[in-house]
Amino acid sequence: MSMRREKISPVVAITAVPETTPLPRLLRIAEAARYLSATPWFIRSLIWSHSIPFLQLGKRHLIDVRDLDAYVDSQKVGA
Repeated sequence: MSMRREKISPVVAITAVPETTPLPRLLRIAEAARYLSATPWFIRSLIWSHSIPFLQLGKRHLIDVRDLDAYVDSQKVGA
């Protein structure tokens, strides 16, 4: 008589990030892409075409969240 053993998966604890965690004011390209639900290449194209203001520190490009919000507002199509 053989006993069947069930495979038990380990319990994974999920830690939620509190909603009060402030978003940094300046975002890197990858962070800005996540913020807009876009790709990093789209953010780079906005920078290269000077469609959004950016800050350059060395080789790093930083984008102000408020400028991303202003870009989104300017791209909205009215009904």
